[in-house]
Amino acid sequence: MKLQGKLHRITNLQTFIPSWIKTGGKPTEGFTNWGTARVHLVTDLPSGVFTGGFIPSMSLQTDANSQGEFSFNTDGISANFRGQIVAFRTTTVTITLPGPRLVSVPVFDPVYRSDIFKFSDVSPQEQAAFQHIYIFESTTPNEVGISQNLLDTELAALRVKLKLDSLKASILSDRISVQASKSGGDIKFDAFVRGSTSEDITRVIEVRAGDIDIDLPGPDFIVGLCVDKDQIEAQIRVGLAGLSKDISRRLIAELERLAPGASASATISVWRTRLAQTGTKSINIPRVPPIQIPIRSIVPDAAFGVPKKLY
Repeated sequence: MKLQGKLHRITNLQTFIPSWIKTGGKPTEGFTNWGTARVHLVTDLPSGVFTGGFIPSMSLQTDANSQGEFSFNTDGISANFRGQIVAFRTTTVTITLPGPRLVSVPVFDPVYRSDIFKFSDVSPQEQAAFQHIYIFESTTPNEVGISQNLLDTELAALRVKLKLDSLKASILSDRISVQASKSGGDIKFDAFVRGSTSEDITRVIEVRAGDIDIDLPGPDFIVGLCVDKDQIEAQIRVGLAGLSKDISRRLIAELERLAPGASASATISVWRTRLAQTGTKSINIPRVPPIQIPIRSIVPDAAFGVPKKLY
């Protein structure tokens, strides 16, 4: 079996949408070739589930060419299994290694996730043809993001759920600083929000924890305070699941504003997360001028892709 597709970049929504509707999903205007990209064919092999299994699911990957074309040879994969196409925009960042030595590192950010499909549902005609995917990278208005007040509200509920004495997160210019305490023990780490690559396309953001600093008052384990990084991340993701759903609803509303009626056909991925300054807070200290503290929001920039259902 061969699966092949071509990525396109939507350049003009006002032109693209009427052409999409008029041609029944075969537009002729408002887009151009995407160019090079990383594309994954995610499967539920070998366990029949995409995530959470003891054995990781299998993923095939390839690079789209300068025209945005890609293909996968799935010979040997049973038709009983399922798949999903995930496309990433590719950029590079330069990091300094000891030496000093500069190294360019590739960065992959999701821009498209299809609905899950069964390999048995892919017809011979669909295998022979390129499946055309159209993607619009948008910049989300800052007011649509997660404000510090909204984050504080969500964390208050999470603090109660985890039975912590305190839990606080501050949105900084380059990260989210998190501090928690219980029974005299402290835990600090930086959190980072990225676009989700989950098979669940209603899940648009993920939270990852950086280096974790744990300060316990004694040798005894503090009951209720998670000290395992993976467990901490899992608890945060679960605790902020409501925020992810809320952000998804906001991005869908933004898509409807840009292109009324399009949300039923489009899939949403977050290709970039900005920590945008949205205001300032004045701190008064005796005998010195007031200090202006930036107020920031977590703003996910969305990529809208059609069609949602490839096969």
